[in-house]
Amino acid sequence: MVTNLFFAMSLAGSTVFLLYMLVSVVAKNYVSLRWRYRMLKIAAAFYLLPIPNYKFYILQVVALFYPGVWDKVARLYDDMDKDCVLLVGSDFVQFSVGYKRTLVFVGLIWIVSVVLMHRRIRQYQQWKTACGIGAKLPTDREQEIFLKVKNETGIKKKVRFICSQHCSSPMVSGIISPVLIVPLEGDMEKQENYEYIFKHELVHIKHHDLFIRYLGLLVMSLHWFNPFVYLMFHEISVISEMYCDSMVVKGKGEEARREYGELILTLAAHKKEDHKETLFSNMVNSRSKHMYRRRILEMKRHTKQKAVLSAVLTGLICISGVMTVFAYKTPMVVSGIIERGPCDDIWFIPESEEEPEEELVSDYYFTADSGKVYDLTNPAENQRTECSHKFSIPGTIKKHERDGKGGCSIKTYDALRCSKCSERKIVKLNNIVTYMICPHS
Repeated sequence: MVTNLFFAMSLAGSTVFLLYMLVSVVAKNYVSLRWRYRMLKIAAAFYLLPIPNYKFYILQVVALFYPGVWDKVARLYDDMDKDCVLLVGSDFVQFSVGYKRTLVFVGLIWIVSVVLMHRRIRQYQQWKTACGIGAKLPTDREQEIFLKVKNETGIKKKVRFICSQHCSSPMVSGIISPVLIVPLEGDMEKQENYEYIFKHELVHIKHHDLFIRYLGLLVMSLHWFNPFVYLMFHEISVISEMYCDSMVVKGKGEEARREYGELILTLAAHKKEDHKETLFSNMVNSRSKHMYRRRILEMKRHTKQKAVLSAVLTGLICISGVMTVFAYKTPMVVSGIIERGPCDDIWFIPESEEEPEEELVSDYYFTADSGKVYDLTNPAENQRTECSHKFSIPGTIKKHERDGKGGCSIKTYDALRCSKCSERKIVKLNNIVTYMICPHS
């Protein structure tokens, strides 16, 4: 069973992503790009959110509708994982071997994640700064077309529009303060080409695609050991581009779709390869020829969109991710007493609730399994003799202790008594009963 939260998150996210890939192959003619994009966002959420930590809350909600479920899983609360334990006592802290290994591995994951994330962000900042150097304002014609398309797209927030010599293809940068950057020397003669480009990039802003891409980068940095996260990040980039393409050509005829496809290929032919553009969104950021072909074929496909089917498949994918969450064993916080026994062994005794008053023979006594009671508070009884000791009489020792605040506790030990003398041997601490107010005289 997976006992680490981080690996459970990685497993749940990978399950959702693999199911998305299955849907993309089997039912892509019936599931729209919008729903496929949503599935990818759900996969990213499973990678990032500690949903496994709340699995028992999920079960409790399910139990409201199916009461029998809780009876079957409630026993999980009583099953404590002893391979990964942190014991905190009054005078010591002790880690299990499994706990130490987990800390070391998780620490390694976080170090690598921080390094990867820092490297990506630094590259992005350098590239953004380079694009701003020598930037010029667009021409009046470009500005007019840009404002026209911006209003048609329904974007209310301010979007800065600049031209840069360091930009080889139109792109969008920034989340809070978005900037549209186009090449300084454009060779587009048709106004339609400008409209296509501007709408594509503005749709990225409207759908918050850059923010989703940042989340994808965060997933890739945190789960760098999982090969599926790299595929998911690439798929998020491609699907977001395809979704924008679909919005640009929506309602247009075959001729307009052909012109738009040719524009993508033209821009791709002039684009320079630069991995620093990972955190930008642009029309030709997919470096594979197969991806360009995929985008153009998607524009020509007439999808028989089934909203109900898409919603059902998305729901099933979510349920599958949640079911995977049950592979995680939630850490338990148990109230009790931790004491050191003979040879420095650690004893953990769950603290019992206050029980009805228990009649005591004395404050310290041994009761044999046969029922015979030996008072251990009597000094004569406790006097040791020269004896080879044969601990053959099983029984229990009860020790009554007052806490000085009006309460008390009764500790019960499993023990053995010597058959030749009064010597006792404690085997283990078995139980502790506490009283807020001591009822014993």
